[in-house]
Parts: sequence; structure tokens; C-alpha cells
Amino acid sequence: MAEGVIINADDYAMDACVDAAILKLADDGVVTAASAMVLSPSWPEAAEPLADAPLSRGLHLDFTSPFAGDIFPQQTITGLTIRTHSGVLDRKLLQKEIGRQLSLFEIRMKALPDFVDGHQHCHLLPFVREALLDALAERYGADARRISLRNCASRRWRGLKAAIIARTGAFRLEELARERGHPMNTDFAGVYDFNEDADFEAFWADWLAGLQGDTPLVMCHVAERGGHDGSDPIRGARYLEYDWLGSAKFKELTQRLSKKPERWPRV
Repeated sequence: MAEGVIINADDYAMDACVDAAILKLADDGVVTAASAMVLSPSWPEAAEPLADAPLSRGLHLDFTSPFAGDIFPQQTITGLTIRTHSGVLDRKLLQKEIGRQLSLFEIRMKALPDFVDGHQHCHLLPFVREALLDALAERYGADARRISLRNCASRRWRGLKAAIIARTGAFRLEELARERGHPMNTDFAGVYDFNEDADFEAFWADWLAGLQGDTPLVMCHVAERGGHDGSDPIRGARYLEYDWLGSAKFKELTQRLSKKPERWPRV
């Protein structure tokens, strides 16, 4: 019997080429969840096909992309990480901004998000994670427990970058989510350096073979080739990930390892 795995594409609404790749892979039964950047100017137009797509839909909480503007003066992920770990961010301001992004999601999807994660994993950070949980509880009450949260802690060694991401706050978020009753994925993979000579077949064989628990998640970043303004530093890697996930070799790999792409479980 095949084991389920959530294949979660990040950055929906970044641009038309990213959206087209995610929707195509969803139609093919490969991508089973998409995280939406609701601050993007293209979100209102991009939301309609996402609402009709055969996948789980989540909020990609965003404080650091170009779409986030000047929510905080120092908007790089490095700057945000330093400020959160130093305890100098206003939690009320964070909670208000999270509420705004939830509203932008709800207006277009006409539903609660199935899950929440963060651009550059910002939802793991101190102050951000607490503000997120408070915003969900205040907004949805008991229904907040229907919303899953992405756990970015890998259950075995998957490289230094994956370990660093987890150490920014994944284990504390896991504790808080458990206390508040939010479901989480049981394992996490998909981290690499976005290098364009990456061996995706080897990466995915390792990721899929070593997943633990009944709801593991592998993230991906994809895009179709097309017009691009050069602002996306990982565009080349997105093209290659899209080629790999749409290939016959990927489908053969999932069959050989008895893995079946599935959506986030309904709560």
C-alpha cells in the first residue's frame, strides 16, 4: 500500500509562470498543496484558478518578499531573524499584519486556509509564531484547530541548511501547536541550496525514502519558462524543479518507493 506525502509548492501568486507550473502539476496529481503570497499584486487575479485547483490551499505568511514593502524597516530574513531573536518586534503589530494577510486570503478563497506556513520560514521565528497562533485563535476561535501549520523540523539529518532552518524556531512552534491543537506535518524535506546543477533525482530519492510519520511534507519551488524580470534569485532552480516533478522519472520514483502525493488531511 502506498504511503502518502504532501508535496507543497511555495510562492503561489509570485507571478504567472510560477502559478502556471503549480496549477499544471496539481492537475497532474503531483503538487497537492500550494502556499499563496496574498500581498502580491497578482493575487486577486491568481486566486480564482487556485480556488478551483485540486489541492490544499494555504497562506504563505510574508514579511520579507518585495511584496511585503516596508511592513518592517529591515525586511530581509536575516534582519527579521535577528530582530525576533532579540525581542525587539512589536507582537501586536505582527498580529495585526497576520490578520490582514488572513483577510486577503479569505476574501478570495471564501474559506479559511487549510494551512499556514511562511515565506523563508518566517512563521518559525520568535514573536512571529506566537502572534500567528494568537491571530488564529482570536479570528477563528475553536475553528482555528482546523488549520494546519507547517513543521520545518526534519526527523533525520538532511543537511546543514535544513538543520539551521529548524533551529530558528521549529521545535518551539511544534510545542505551541500541540498545546493549541493545530495539526502539523510529521516530517519535512525539500531543502537544498537552489543550485542549478542539483541532482533532483538523487535528492528526491533520498527525501522520499527517508520520510517518517503518516503526514510528511516535501516542499518545492517551481516555475514554467517565460517572461521574467530578473528579480527572482532562484528562477533557474524553479525551472529545473518543474522539469523534474513533471517527468516520467519522478512518477517512476514515487511508484518504486510506494509514495502517493496527497493533500493536507481534513480536520
